[in-house]
Amino acid sequence: MISLNKNHSINGKYVSNSLIQELTESEISDNLSKNLLRDGYVFIRKVYRKNDIQNARKTILKKLYKVGELKEPYQNGIFSGISKRREFYPTTFDLGKFWQEISESEELRKVIHGKEIIKVFEKIFQQKVDHFSFAWLRTVIKGKASPLHLDHPYMNRGTDKLLTCWTPLDHINKNEGTLFILKNSHGWNDIKENFLNHDIDLNPKVPGHILENTFDLVKRKKSCFLTSSFDEGDCLIFGMFTVHGSFDNNTTTGKIRLSCDTRFQPHSEPMDHRFSGRNPAAHKGLGYACLSSSVPLTENLKNK
Repeated sequence: MISLNKNHSINGKYVSNSLIQELTESEISDNLSKNLLRDGYVFIRKVYRKNDIQNARKTILKKLYKVGELKEPYQNGIFSGISKRREFYPTTFDLGKFWQEISESEELRKVIHGKEIIKVFEKIFQQKVDHFSFAWLRTVIKGKASPLHLDHPYMNRGTDKLLTCWTPLDHINKNEGTLFILKNSHGWNDIKENFLNHDIDLNPKVPGHILENTFDLVKRKKSCFLTSSFDEGDCLIFGMFTVHGSFDNNTTTGKIRLSCDTRFQPHSEPMDHRFSGRNPAAHKGLGYACLSSSVPLTENLKNK
């Protein structure tokens, strides 16, 4: 009889315990470049200062509370089931500016572009580093998840040495939609070749995410899901061809899952112009309005 893990599901289907393993942890003192090359990711705990994470989260949650999307006390991050966001920000442009204001808050930038994470990437690249000015701040409600994908099709006009840094902005329990990586996926040449020359802005009719059923892909590749619970201060770094996604947020409390994706690269390498500068154009020239999190949380309910 197959033992199912009731914390982890994808599109409502629970994952077998036999397919779940813990992410391998690295220390900052490790050879991070070697670990990244070997595993396709580096998982480091306690990179950021806990107080900085808490300040960033409080700033974000307060903004969501002001548009009616969180219950009191808003610091708990519990979805209210309603939203007044469009009353205050009626157009796509307005919604994008609202999300840009939150994403560029001093408190969040102190975390995602701070000296602690810069130090980590300088150790990985062995040189001075740069980062995109654009940040992918995510708010994931119950029943939602990120689809299976790799990052290359979304940001491939600069260096091929670009890395993603996923930062949880709260403690994330295993039933609250944790991010997962498919084991050894950074070495799957067939998947890489399918997306190598794909740019979603140049060819928007072709999806950037993986269409193959996640469970079928895991079985075909004899892989498994690598995940963990995450604490304030942790970060997960991976390359552009590492296959990843998130489990459904199966919270029992209604808490939204907060995280932020940022991208780092060697200073000497060219940067994707869509995500740099004071007002980055991002995808389709929409700026922060291209992110699903820019629309009211109630509208995200439709995509469950």
